[in-house]
Amino acid sequence: MRTISSKAAMAPAARVLRRLCLMALALLASAPASSADGKRPAWESLPGFELRGGLKAYWNVSDWSLDANPRAAYARGFSPITLLNTFADYVNKQQENINVFLGEKNRNPWARPPFFEKVVRRNILGRGSHGVFVNDIEFDFEQDARIAWNDEVVRAASGAATFEAFEEAYFRQWASWYAQPSAWVKEIHPGTRAGIYGVQPFRRDFYGIAGKTAQQIDGTHQSDARLWRYIDPFVDFYVASVYVFFNQPASVYYMAANVEENVQRTRRYGERPVYAYTWMRYHNSNAAEANRELDPWLVEAMAIVPYFSGARASVLWGHEPHIKAGDGQPYQRMDVYMQALGRLAKVSEALGTGRLVIDEPAHAAWNARRPLVRRSVVSETECVVMATNPWAAEAHVTPIEANCGGARERLTVRGKGVALFHVRDGAVTPH
Repeated sequence: MRTISSKAAMAPAARVLRRLCLMALALLASAPASSADGKRPAWESLPGFELRGGLKAYWNVSDWSLDANPRAAYARGFSPITLLNTFADYVNKQQENINVFLGEKNRNPWARPPFFEKVVRRNILGRGSHGVFVNDIEFDFEQDARIAWNDEVVRAASGAATFEAFEEAYFRQWASWYAQPSAWVKEIHPGTRAGIYGVQPFRRDFYGIAGKTAQQIDGTHQSDARLWRYIDPFVDFYVASVYVFFNQPASVYYMAANVEENVQRTRRYGERPVYAYTWMRYHNSNAAEANRELDPWLVEAMAIVPYFSGARASVLWGHEPHIKAGDGQPYQRMDVYMQALGRLAKVSEALGTGRLVIDEPAHAAWNARRPLVRRSVVSETECVVMATNPWAAEAHVTPIEANCGGARERLTVRGKGVALFHVRDGAVTPH
């Protein structure tokens, strides 16, 4: 998962090398503090979970523990998933790295490198498939088609006579850089479901959502939809990235809004599921937090909120090179994450089979600083309610009202935690 890098002018190969070095140094420096005995908590001390109702939690954390941590994660309820850095060239020491070829702000989608298919196919073939395969494809191309149209070489390559024809062909051709690898995944690994990390139906956004109306949000994401309609036939699920940037209440609404917007924008194509990619650390584009493990209240929100925003699965991603075999599980906060998934599991059947109701869009609750409340309706007498008020002080109790079967249920949330309630025949069970 590529992080935000410096924009200093340098050769593409140097930029990539510098980015990799910075990421490695940041991650090595961010090893979590040791517990009292100098070791991370053992997997054996962590609770397991079993999600039902068609919901899933995937394990996508890489480390140097070989397969010890994945085995332990699968034994406790996670499912396996394959992630591929699709445009890398490990075989030839990045001499045919497709991202290096592209550089920044590339505006000619018709100029593919001659090694494109060879590199991509080799990478896909070299990775096993767990039945769910994600191509991690992140590159920077010129989003303004008018700028590309004014480039005579690009205009000639398109064969378009008018700007309108060029604009459509331009986004369709860039889309093929994402779509073709998905098609090759299905060819090389028959029966595998394919998705893409990088481009999304609604590209990850933080400040582009805050304080905006629905119309303004649509306006800043027009190119997402224009590109995605050519990609959609080649994927089996959608990916929404909700990596956390800031230790602040807005981050909870950011998670909800980005999943919610992706769900809403993909219903025009069908009912394929949305998977939320999560990370146990603050995104290292925020220098103040840079790779620090999330605070516990955000770990809890990260484990639960995406499912109540329309996601059918979450994926826990991470790259933890400082972890060695026998060190125990990778994160100090894993107990918080696992406990939250355990609570979610208790209501997962009702959540997964019920009808998710979003009475107020996440961005509207965010702007008004109201609690985030979601409910999944199973029947006239049964529903599941999630409520959280991340603006609240630790000891504050927030009253919540939720409609379930025509009855207004009066509930409470303590502090900024995430509360879950299962309402059946008028009886309320907290989880």
